[in-house]
Amino acid sequence: NYYITRSTLLRKFRLNNLFSSSSTSPKFNISNLFNMSKVIATHSGTFHCDECLACYLLHQTTEYEGAEIVRTRDPEVIKNCDIVVDVGGVYDPSKNLFDHHQRGFFETFNDEFLTKLSSAGLVYKHFGKEIIGNLLNTQEEETINLLYRKMYKKCIESIDAIDNGIDQYDTDQIPKYSITSNLSSRVGRLNKNWNDDDSVDQYQQFLKGVEITGIEFKEVLDTFANSWLPARQICKDLFAKRFDVIETGEIVILDTGCHWKGHLHAIE
Repeated sequence: NYYITRSTLLRKFRLNNLFSSSSTSPKFNISNLFNMSKVIATHSGTFHCDECLACYLLHQTTEYEGAEIVRTRDPEVIKNCDIVVDVGGVYDPSKNLFDHHQRGFFETFNDEFLTKLSSAGLVYKHFGKEIIGNLLNTQEEETINLLYRKMYKKCIESIDAIDNGIDQYDTDQIPKYSITSNLSSRVGRLNKNWNDDDSVDQYQQFLKGVEITGIEFKEVLDTFANSWLPARQICKDLFAKRFDVIETGEIVILDTGCHWKGHLHAIE
């Protein structure tokens, strides 16, 4: 069930040893088997929105740009990959291990949030600021910090919650309707159906999931960077001039249409 079969890995490993110029066998590293610098591991079988987004996010970092993605549950393959997301049963960022399924895992984005992280949230927590800087081509610290929190709250947290089975609110009422058009549902529908023939390649379907989660992430980020953030600056400037309107400073005149309520509340 790997994208690259175990027999192929072993065969290439033997060839790697055979043609080594060293008298001793080099330490096996799966990244040597690809024309790539890094390899990302995630689980095989049914895929979900969180690991698709996690893989997209890693591809936006300097270190893992263009990295191969291997889908497997084989511990021998996993341990030789450069970074592991959503599989392996361990969360240890110092070892590039980012799973959330193990008992005793209760990591959240920060003390402000209660939602347990999925692999998407874990990767975003550790790499999100770099990713935002790379995608927007900016090193402006205030901009990155503002968007880092905003993107988690408005884009990533719901994916974490859905993957971990957390409802939006507590209720004993039967929902009047169901929502199946969210990003997690759309990615889920990309999985092979039970009656699909072999013409449907599960790995290629997974890559479609990576692509659509990336499109969604980038669209949300672009909206916040190019619309929400400029509106914040307008509100800051007008708030600073409020005493020019009335000596008590209790009135702010907004002379252009923009998102202002949330910004004004935060600035106050």
